[in-house]
Amino acid sequence: MKVYFVVKEPSERTINHFVSSLGNALQKQGCEVAYGLKLLWTDEVLGYDIIHFQWPEGLFGLFGHQVTDEELKRVNQRLILLKEHGKKLFYTCHNLKPHTNKNENLLHLYELIYNNADYIHHLGNYSCEQLKSKYPNARHVVIPHHIYDDVYSFSITREEARNRLNIPENERIVLSFGKFRNERERDFVLEMQQTLGRSVLFLMPGFYRETLHTWNPKKLITRLYHTIRYKLKGIRFCNEAIPDDLMQCYFCAADVVLIQRLDILNSGSLPMAFHAGKVVVGPDVGNVGPILCDTGNFAFDPYDMRSAVSALQNALEATSKGGENKTYATEHWSSERIAASLLKYYQQALYRKHETE
Repeated sequence: MKVYFVVKEPSERTINHFVSSLGNALQKQGCEVAYGLKLLWTDEVLGYDIIHFQWPEGLFGLFGHQVTDEELKRVNQRLILLKEHGKKLFYTCHNLKPHTNKNENLLHLYELIYNNADYIHHLGNYSCEQLKSKYPNARHVVIPHHIYDDVYSFSITREEARNRLNIPENERIVLSFGKFRNERERDFVLEMQQTLGRSVLFLMPGFYRETLHTWNPKKLITRLYHTIRYKLKGIRFCNEAIPDDLMQCYFCAADVVLIQRLDILNSGSLPMAFHAGKVVVGPDVGNVGPILCDTGNFAFDPYDMRSAVSALQNALEATSKGGENKTYATEHWSSERIAASLLKYYQQALYRKHETE
């Protein structure tokens, strides 16, 4: 079976491990897997059995790209061509809508892919329930987010990780990984931190990503102010993206992983935290909330600070839960197991195609 993931090639820094890990696992199960954006626009794409879209934002390269009328028309024509040639189109629902890019044509692009997909792959039941009646022509399937077990081993000890990050052994550490997207997320976490006091160290490498390097005097002053302000408040953050080897140190050094997103559908930090053997706290929204509740972790109301603080305090008292999380992730979310589930639906799609021919 030949599978084409419509994303940038894994060799590029912009690739998400979600796709490369899944592709590697599918290859081990006998699939031929290709990546890249250029392939979509060539006749070579017609040689693939499954065309699997991921993020519509990435179809033209950068996620902040403003989709033009001509590009939207071009995608529509290509989808029509693929369907005319009997290609089976899959789409993984990472987001219900774009996070920040509100370009009107990008919203139309989402609709195009939703309406043309033969299968919509959901990472949890929430999005499946939200979309299955809106897009009844697609087959909606729920396959959980896999762990990146071919990328991260999380084998470093807590002590070794803390030594590398220069964190005292006796500190209680709350980690929030990933870039903070807006001030509401920052303000919410800052209030949580202030409520808990200095008894807990908040480790948040993506809390504030603006560097001091700028020729604009006004921006320089603003960035300097925020950098000093957040550091004085005890937030540990980093201005650079974190490489994979150091990323493992952050998770291994933590006691609790806090998902800081307040409006979220899925989170890659959740399976990573489970794989690292950490207890997880997050908002009771999207697919994230039900997973946390079903696995005995801690969910909170993103509009209720008392709920969030209580959930975090309970998590800090239940760090032994992390071992159960690791076992659960290994048994249920391995890339091999998730790829096998996805492959089953690929095969089903092709079987249905042959039935109708």
